[in-house]
Amino acid sequence: MDLKALVVSLSLACIAQDVAAQQQNPRSGIPLVPGSRVRVKTPTLVAPLVANFLEQRGDTLVFIEDGRGRGVWSFEIAQIERLETSAGEAGRNIRPIGKGAAIGAGVGLILGIAFAAVAEPSDSTREYSKLLTGATGAAAGAGIGALVGSRVKSEHWVSVPLPRRQLTFRTNGRGVFAIGFAIR
Repeated sequence: MDLKALVVSLSLACIAQDVAAQQQNPRSGIPLVPGSRVRVKTPTLVAPLVANFLEQRGDTLVFIEDGRGRGVWSFEIAQIERLETSAGEAGRNIRPIGKGAAIGAGVGLILGIAFAAVAEPSDSTREYSKLLTGATGAAAGAGIGALVGSRVKSEHWVSVPLPRRQLTFRTNGRGVFAIGFAIR
């Protein structure tokens, strides 16, 4: 009987230590490694903050600004609207390709029309069509512009899940109800 009591008491002691450790270090940690490049959006900032994640202190996240200021910023998790981490830079982005194609098409159109207006063909009875030459120039310019735009790299961001905010209702044991706000 003494062996069973010893095993039960050791098991209860281990469980009590585990519960105490979980209460001191809640599982509301953010899945970020210190030094990660992040983008933080809060209602107090005009533009999102691009920074490096430093640490989590309870329900507060601490960042080091990734810019000229190199300031240290801290925000409560409840303040943060959106938290994103960098997934690196990549090329072949739709926005720069479209912008390059649009600029190239405009330049090609102008150059095509200017060429048709100034150039004289070898047969003096004919002349270049401004519409057709402009359209050909626009198509060539769009292709060249899209090629140049595809070489532009931009940073991609991945959303980091934040702990959910939860509203709880509990009693204090005497029938008095309390409303609590918890972050889990």
